[in-house]
Amino acid sequence: MSTISSAISNPETGWKAFVRRHQLLAMYILMFVLAYPGLILEVLYSRGITASQSPIIVSLFTGWGPGIAAVVVSALLAGRRGVRELLRRFLIWRLNIVWYMVAFFLLAGLILGGISLHVLFSGAMPIIPAAGASPLNVALSFFALIVFGILINTEEIAWRGFALPRLEAKYGVLVACLLLVIPESLLHLPYFWNKDVDFYQTVGIFWFTAFSVAMVFIYTYVFNKTGGSLLIVTLMHASQNAWANLLSDNTARPFQFTVALAWMIAIALIFLTRGQLGYERGDSP
Repeated sequence: MSTISSAISNPETGWKAFVRRHQLLAMYILMFVLAYPGLILEVLYSRGITASQSPIIVSLFTGWGPGIAAVVVSALLAGRRGVRELLRRFLIWRLNIVWYMVAFFLLAGLILGGISLHVLFSGAMPIIPAAGASPLNVALSFFALIVFGILINTEEIAWRGFALPRLEAKYGVLVACLLLVIPESLLHLPYFWNKDVDFYQTVGIFWFTAFSVAMVFIYTYVFNKTGGSLLIVTLMHASQNAWANLLSDNTARPFQFTVALAWMIAIALIFLTRGQLGYERGDSP
């Protein structure tokens, strides 16, 4: 039998073997292939290089890319069973109500805390988009933004559902968090060249990355302590974006105080859990 015939007949050669040996790298590559085209087209449009915005289907893959990549690689590794094991984490919902409170309101507390510290230290009161709206309207807007965020953003399937358990099992919790924040930050990198997205232009790469690192530790703790619930971290991610729209006017200094508060929580969690952030060996896939 020729070498070529042997390679074709052996499922552990070629790209399948690559995926099996480099599971995370394969997932990251596919994720960026799916997500980056829409991001790059939006950057070009914002700078007047192209005359039209990214097609809606291409833009949707910016948010869907991470989840699709995680599902595809899981399927290649273990077929339907692998996909079921990944997505069943959304069914982990019978949890103490405290975790739902954390998911829905932790980021609101961080943002409002950052605004309060900004004002306390002689800063001008920023414009809060939701100020003046009735509690009912705020609740309805928050709910709508949560649903919208869940539908278009699948990052948590990739970060916490697929990547984190593998990284924790191989490198330990703290190193896993630091390794995870690299692709997370890279996925958002094009936004810093998009002139139409004020937040990234205002806060800059340093402060955004500092926030991302702190939040990775917090998300890891929540994920581990809820038994690997993708539902909780997905709600938390959606609420993070929802509260940012409702409470922040994207000015830099309040966000910097928010980053400081996030780091205080992250450091406290690391200290109180002795660096384990709720992880118990055996939770890995």
